[in-house]
Amino acid sequence: MTRSEGQGVAAGVDIGGTTIKLGLAAAGQVLARGRIPYAPLGSFDDVAERIVQGVRAMEAEAGRRADALGIAAPGHARPEDGLMVDGTANVPLLRDRSLAAELRTRTGLFTATVNDGSAATLGELHFGAGRGVARFALLTLGTGVGGGIVVGRRLVTGDDGVPPELGAMVLDDGPAGRRTLEDFASAGGFAAAYRRAGGDTALSPIDIFAQAAAGQGVAIATIDAVARRIAQALGILVNALNLEACLVGGGIAEAGEPLLQRIRAQLPQFTWPFLLARVRVTRAETGEDAGILGAARTALHQREASSAAASGRPTADRPPGNGPSGAGVQ
Repeated sequence: MTRSEGQGVAAGVDIGGTTIKLGLAAAGQVLARGRIPYAPLGSFDDVAERIVQGVRAMEAEAGRRADALGIAAPGHARPEDGLMVDGTANVPLLRDRSLAAELRTRTGLFTATVNDGSAATLGELHFGAGRGVARFALLTLGTGVGGGIVVGRRLVTGDDGVPPELGAMVLDDGPAGRRTLEDFASAGGFAAAYRRAGGDTALSPIDIFAQAAAGQGVAIATIDAVARRIAQALGILVNALNLEACLVGGGIAEAGEPLLQRIRAQLPQFTWPFLLARVRVTRAETGEDAGILGAARTALHQREASSAAASGRPTADRPPGNGPSGAGVQ
């Protein structure tokens, strides 16, 4: 088993609401994959041990050793130690714990944690539909709703590295109460919309799309209603940022054109015409690999930056005389 040269090889760990996806990646290519369901995991230690086992299995399969390990996680991690301090409602096992520190101890690898929406956005920026695009937004639709914004080919974050929370955009503050994009467009939001329209709440979003394809009126009405809310959110972003592209990813985006066509059809209701004519709405290209690729690249990027800082060498994001970039994940 050999170590890589050049950009390096990194393990990417994408922590979702129901499954942990693993990938061993190099130069935007996933060399080996793994998947860990939450069902048998009873503790934080179980999660860490299964990830380590998965990384070792991928290394054996690919015949390559990882140089670093990146974690895409919901919520926000403290930069100094990776402690998860916010946004872990969908993955309570991570609350107030540092998976990065635990995996560093168990593997000896350089580790880095990045918000899952930011990781997916970086995956699209460097390896997917965001290549060559200066300004775009990505919405990831799954157990929750996340994503990220890129302006000037750089991920938008605060000075503390915390990215925008796109799923928290309030789209309705009427009689039903304060409802966000995540309330409408997550898997749970789809089920709730289907129930309001008179359907069976047991159906998943993909099942609802299948029913719509078969002509079921309740399913069609549900998808139209959810697509309208997605278009509303994208219209806000396009009007504010003059975006070139709006990318839609995550498990629900697997529905493809039946969803995208409805979003495009309703976007004019929420977007200034001049800007509307310049923007395209398309599906994210990296699919379920987006978070893996973004996390892996983040780990390699931060490993290089850490090494450069220790030696005084400049890097592309840290020229001589400048401090590190705010987010450290570009």
